[in-house]
Amino acid sequence: MERPPQYAPSVDYPQAKDTRIVRAAIHPAIGIARVGNSEAFYIGPQVADPPPRAPGSYRDASGALKREAVEFRIYGYNSAGEVVRELTSDWANIAWTVHVANSKAACYQWQIAMDIPEAANTVLPRRNAKVAARNTLVIDAGKQSIAGRNAPAVDCAGEFTGVSVKIGELQTDSNGRLLFLGGYGVSASPTGTPIFIPSDGNSFINADGWYDDTCDGPVAATVTIEGRDIPVESAWVVTAPPNYAPQVKAVRTMYDLLNDLYLQAGWIQATGPISFADDVYPILQRLSGLQWVNQGFATQFGHSGRYDFENPALIARLSALPPAGDYDLNAELRRQVLNSFRPPNPPDGNQLPWPWVYGDAMEVPAGESPRQNASISQTQYDILKRWMSGDFVDDWDPERSSPASIEDVPLAQQPAMLDRAALEFCLADAFHPGCEMTWPMRHLTLYHKPYRIRLRPEGVPEPDYGATVDQATILSARGPLHAQGPGDISRWMGLPWQADTAFCRAGYDTQYDPFAPTFWPARVPNHVLTADDYAIVVDSQEPMAQRIEAFSNRTNWNKPLHGTTAAQMEQMVLIFGSMGLVEARPGVVGDPAFPANMMVASYGPDVAPADAASMSEAALAAPMLKAKAVTVEVHPKARPLPVGANFDSHEDANAAPLPVRRARQRD
Repeated sequence: MERPPQYAPSVDYPQAKDTRIVRAAIHPAIGIARVGNSEAFYIGPQVADPPPRAPGSYRDASGALKREAVEFRIYGYNSAGEVVRELTSDWANIAWTVHVANSKAACYQWQIAMDIPEAANTVLPRRNAKVAARNTLVIDAGKQSIAGRNAPAVDCAGEFTGVSVKIGELQTDSNGRLLFLGGYGVSASPTGTPIFIPSDGNSFINADGWYDDTCDGPVAATVTIEGRDIPVESAWVVTAPPNYAPQVKAVRTMYDLLNDLYLQAGWIQATGPISFADDVYPILQRLSGLQWVNQGFATQFGHSGRYDFENPALIARLSALPPAGDYDLNAELRRQVLNSFRPPNPPDGNQLPWPWVYGDAMEVPAGESPRQNASISQTQYDILKRWMSGDFVDDWDPERSSPASIEDVPLAQQPAMLDRAALEFCLADAFHPGCEMTWPMRHLTLYHKPYRIRLRPEGVPEPDYGATVDQATILSARGPLHAQGPGDISRWMGLPWQADTAFCRAGYDTQYDPFAPTFWPARVPNHVLTADDYAIVVDSQEPMAQRIEAFSNRTNWNKPLHGTTAAQMEQMVLIFGSMGLVEARPGVVGDPAFPANMMVASYGPDVAPADAASMSEAALAAPMLKAKAVTVEVHPKARPLPVGANFDSHEDANAAPLPVRRARQRD
């Protein structure tokens, strides 16, 4: 098994004025682990803009997808709230306790985000409504503890209708830090019930009789320094599906959502002037970053596109301010860019403004709801408005670099950086339901302070809301958006997650656009540059016209999935670890036709190489998978056609299950 990097056992930290530690806190406050089908693992992001990992490092030697572990650290604070030091086994006796669960199968169905106006008349039934013994549907690992350096691994496992399911694993490193690893991406039906029932549209991600091995729950620790007990603020861990594009960020991340939530509520205050480099550029660049996962974004925001926000000449204009008193040559350009964004509270369902991402109430064809497509946050919009008016610091430096690791971050800033980094690679749009967490996360009642989920006291049960639940109950003072227990965050997500991942695509209304809008390509790509095309692009011996054609080509990420809706979902359950992983690779330096850095999708052994005609026996033997096994065709190299952007035909696109409602016929 690949071990995490080991750090020096002691570090000379800058000393706070008062070095007496009176309390401690676990960071990140919300940690994200991700499933994989390998025993090996790597540690997830610990800085907001980590450098790319080497190609191939996300898979093990067999090609299986490594799990993404989250590393929890403890920091000691003095009475003034200053960070004194990180508390490791060199400084304290530390014991960790984690309680995770998966309660998806016992929760209510997902049909729509229940906090938006469009859900006012929605009544949600329970999943597995005919199962009387509801507790048998909850995979509860119970409290599991671990302590010391390099302690033996501790499994977190429970049962689903009598079947044992591992949903996590605890380890410690040589410094006594906690490593939480999620499951192996196992989703199954012990009784062989179908993953999708065509006659029941709500079965799309509400598969009765199925479980998956995602989970969530509180992370606690006890700390003793020289015989003195130190109170420790707990954290939360969420296990999510894989990140298939680990260097790509959504336009609005979960960190952006929560940061905006706390700012608007007055829990935190904005400080300092607007920085182009730190505040403005990330919003713009994320549009260009999506070029590697969606054809529509590649055309408009990609290399040589009209709004290529990685073009040095364009960025030089967008980041420049004139000397005091001089005419601002770029003011109108900034205004046009701002006006291209969809405001936080749009008046209608116009699909043209940026970002081209579906919203919580999207319909096909597009409806009139202001939530048809996603918006940037109020905080992001306010930043762009100030930038447009010239109220910003022109601090752009193309040679600037960000911290490459958490050790490169000053001690006082490390806790906040860990909190941020974990959420920068989680989605906030669209909550249909999403990839990691969904709509309850935007409710202030869920937290007791910024980034800290409110924990329901032990022994206090959640109210029983009955066989069905409606919006009024959910949003009430006794509803489920307050104190949380193990499994309460992930329970609102799709079951199993692979069904959702296989079918949340882009360009559902092919008469409007076959590529955009899109759901969440930053985590689940739509159209990718394949390794075959990349090889042509970087080969200087190939004809230039062929190289340009290869670079412009984007292949449907879902090509390995074939057959009926249910068949494709079953295939995704089996081969999720081999689906295309978009990794950074060197591009072409010194040629304006191509970028100096590219992102390329590589597939695992169950769908590639080209001579592989079916899944491997290992994939077909996934534990407890009783649903019918299906054959997967090879991942062919093919030029994308408008209809084939995400589906094989208009008929397939129209018949595909949507995590949305079909628009009613209008007069």
